[in-house]
Formats: sequence, structure tokens, C-alpha cells
Amino acid sequence: MASRRTSPGDQAHPFARSPSVYAATAEVERSLPVATFRRRPSSSFGRNSLTQKESWERSAEERPSEPPFRIALETLPPEMLLKILSHLDAGSLLSLGRVNKFFRSLANDEVTWCKIHAADLGREVREPDSEPPPGGWKKHYLWKMGGEELRKWKTASLSDPLTGLPQNVRHILRNINASFEVTLRESTGREAAPKLTCVSVFKTSVTLTFDRSHLVRRSYLDSIRLSAVRIRPGGQAPWRSLICRTDPDRFCALSRFLGKDGLFDVISYPPSFIVGFWRCRRTVAFVMVCLHLDKLLERSLLGTPLSPYWEPESRLRAPPESRAYTLHLGLHDTAREIASMYYHPLSSAPGRSITLRPIRGDDVSQHRPLTGDLKLLFNEPRRWLHSCFQNCCVMTLTVQAEGYKPLWCFAAPVSARPVGRLPRGRHVLLSHRDRCGQAALRLVYEKELRCFFAIDLAVTVF
Repeated sequence: MASRRTSPGDQAHPFARSPSVYAATAEVERSLPVATFRRRPSSSFGRNSLTQKESWERSAEERPSEPPFRIALETLPPEMLLKILSHLDAGSLLSLGRVNKFFRSLANDEVTWCKIHAADLGREVREPDSEPPPGGWKKHYLWKMGGEELRKWKTASLSDPLTGLPQNVRHILRNINASFEVTLRESTGREAAPKLTCVSVFKTSVTLTFDRSHLVRRSYLDSIRLSAVRIRPGGQAPWRSLICRTDPDRFCALSRFLGKDGLFDVISYPPSFIVGFWRCRRTVAFVMVCLHLDKLLERSLLGTPLSPYWEPESRLRAPPESRAYTLHLGLHDTAREIASMYYHPLSSAPGRSITLRPIRGDDVSQHRPLTGDLKLLFNEPRRWLHSCFQNCCVMTLTVQAEGYKPLWCFAAPVSARPVGRLPRGRHVLLSHRDRCGQAALRLVYEKELRCFFAIDLAVTVF
């Protein structure tokens, strides 16, 4: 018996669904709360079908209304979410933990951090029911990432007998495969990472120079952050530790003009960023960062990609006037040192804050000469660029008590502000203030000797 041939219209479409299936799908979609995604209207491919442009030009009343559809990540079972999070690295988990309390509890799962600990540090994975180390696997992993190198660094480092700070910082950072990365972010969301071209190490600070970032526009610059990048063996993702960043709420309000020349305008952004802009293009030409050596390695190894390393501040139990203090003040540009002053012992004036006056204007024997001019240098040999910005430099200060950690230390750009012209010469003031204290250095320029003299120095630690 000959079989009857069926036409293409009589054959059932392989993806066709019965009316009961459509009704069940609509019931499930109506039960979901909010619409975040809408299915695209289906289009037929027949000869009489409308084109895409004609279909979207139809009125809203003619389009078929469809129920809302949403997939909420929070509605998934915790076991499925933990399975998804197990494929993330440590930096992504730390970022996810800052979203809300729900994701923070998932990102702090002990089993997930135990697997990350085993994968990155080469340890054997324990059973989930085994006893975790003190503080949990997450804290133990973060401590291990920098703790072993930190102990090596402390045993091998040599301290300066005057400042008490390490001397061979460059050699140590090279041995632990650590570098620095600065990120410039625009208000549009675009980010740029200039290339590190120069590292200058001084007694109490380090100056980093980045250039080749001309794509970032001055009017759109929104934030700057500096991170230490540590290369890990085995092809693993590099570990980033945030060192410092600008205040996003007061980025433009806290900026200060430092100087200019024929090519660049130089502006400082707290806490320690110096940005040079092309005067013709209004784009970023270079970035300089001043870092104090105190806790530099801890900040380079023990921080996270989103939050810097933090240590509780040391407080003195005894009155400030009953102790002896040590003060070191340094002035330098990007290439050489301008001044280095060390004072010990110093006594504080009575009061709640620590007030030190190592140099007084009425005592000529305490006045100190500076070995150079107040200026900042920027050199780019490959492009034959040599710029000099007058009346600005980098100031570093370290105040510590006997037997205590440094009470206050900073490295920041300062500009010379004229305070009057006296018979002795032109007077300028270098000052810095933050939440921990304030420092003011008064200088006078001697025309006969052609150099500056420090005639007054006042430091107050809050």
C-alpha cells in the first residue's frame, strides 16, 4: 500500500509546543516578581513576513503583550552559588564580598578559601569537616600571601641608624617580583595604566614616575589609585595590593597647582600624586607618586585589590612632654636630595598634642642651608623632554618616640608660598597638613650666597 506523502505544512514543527505548554509557561512567568529582560518578538520567515524595520515601526498596541521575565541570582540555591563562586580567584571573591551581606557570607565560605589556599600556595586540600586554622582559611591565605616574604624581608633588611627605616627597599622589591601600577579613571568609566619608567629611592621615601598616558583627558579625570602588583609563579593571576588612592568625593576640591613651564601644567592630588598635563592637548603627560618607606612592604604585600593595608595607630600613654622624640625632615626632587635634617632628642611643649620646634627664627645657630633649589624635574630621554618646575619639591617627615613606632610620617609634594620680603631676603613657606598633624618650614633666600636657608620649623602631631 502506497504511503501518503505529507506536505511541509502538515508536518509538525520540531520546536512547536502545545497550548497547555504555553499556558504553563505564562503561569510561571507571571509568578516572577520584576521584569529585567524581555523576550524578543518572534519573526516568521515566510514570503509575506514583515521586514525588521517594518516590524519595529508598528504601534505598541499592535505588538503582542508578553509577561515579564526575570532571573534573580539571589533566588538560586546556595549550593549552586557556591559552585559558581568556586571558579573565581581570590581578588574576585574579595570584590564580590563588598556587594552586600548576602554575597559577603558566600564569599567567606571556608571550603572555597581552603581550595584557593591549596591551589595558590600548593598545600594539600583538607576535608571540609576538618578544623580550619585560627582565624579561618581566608585570613590564613591573606597572611601567607605576604607573611613569608615579609619575614624574609625583615631579617635581610638593613635599617638606617638615623631614621630607623630600611635601606635596601629596591633590592627587596625586585626579589619578591613586585612592581607598581597606577590607574587613571575617567568619569566615563574608561581606565588607563601608564608605564613605570623611573624609580628614585631616597633616605625616607620612594618616588615613582609613570608616563605615556596621553589618552586620559584632564576634564574627565575622576580618580587615581596606586597598587603593588606581585607576579606569582605557575602562570597564576598577579596579586594586586592597593597602596593609596584619591578621595572620589573631593577629587577636584583638594587639588593644588604646583607649577608650569612651556609644555606642562603640574597639579598635585592628595595624598601623594603629582600629575603633569599637556598644555596644548589638555591630556595627562606623566604621573609621579611619592611614598614613604614606613610600612611600604606591608602595604605592598598585605593589602587587597580594594582596600589598603591598615594597622592600628600607636598611642602614647604617658604625657607628650615627658618623652624624647626624634625628627627627620627631607626635601628632594625626582633626582637628587635638596636637604636632610635630623634632630634628636626633642621635647614637646605641654598640651594634648605633640608640638616640636627644632628650628627657631631667633636662634641663628639653628639655621640650616639647603644644597639645591626648590624644583621638580621630569626627564624623558627617548622623546628628548626635559622639564623643570620651579618653587615646588617633595617633603618627607618622620616623627617617632623612643621605643615606639613612627608617630607621624608622610611624603607629599609641596609648593613654596611667598610670605613677604624682609631686609634679609625673600621668605617662602612650605607647609603640609593632614588628619595626623601639620608641618610648616620657613625659608629665606640669600642673594649673596645664592641658596635657601631654613630659619623656622614647627611640627604638630595631633
